[in-house]
Amino acid sequence: MNGVSNIVLRRATLADAPAIAQVRVDSWRATYRGIMPDDYLDAMQVDESIDMWERVLSAPANRMAAVFVVEVEAQIVGFAAGHMLPEPKFDLAAELTAIHLLPAAQDQGLGTRLLQMVAQTFFDLQANGMLVWTLSENKIGRTFYEKMGAELLIEQSYTWDDLDLKEVGYGWRDLSALALG
Repeated sequence: MNGVSNIVLRRATLADAPAIAQVRVDSWRATYRGIMPDDYLDAMQVDESIDMWERVLSAPANRMAAVFVVEVEAQIVGFAAGHMLPEPKFDLAAELTAIHLLPAAQDQGLGTRLLQMVAQTFFDLQANGMLVWTLSENKIGRTFYEKMGAELLIEQSYTWDDLDLKEVGYGWRDLSALALG
């Protein structure tokens, strides 16, 4: 994908649900292989993810949530999503709930641009900061968040689909440093 100039970043629409679901499953399988059990990753169903993203994207328009996609040559290769928190956590008002890129789309600056779009949305809503969670062993994610100026807030155990995992929470306390401006 290096040298590709036909890149579009935009708000996601309901029609994007299948592509977002595929990116999510492919990204999880690539990123979490060796961190989560192979049988769990192999059992992930794109159709189930489509259902979830259709619900998210068909919800009534809500300025408190944001989902963006990045297209390269008219193919969705990544997405980011977030929302304002009903109650602040770690004194942060917003949360980046997902950011995924296909492996071939990584290290191109696309994740940075997606993160900036989500941060801009919450900066415009006057959020005082943004939280993100990832698995403790996710070196790719942790390196990205740290490079983007996130502060490590907590490491804790949690259970996801009957799997005992460790997660870390990172936060940005100044969204103006991330926002597009």
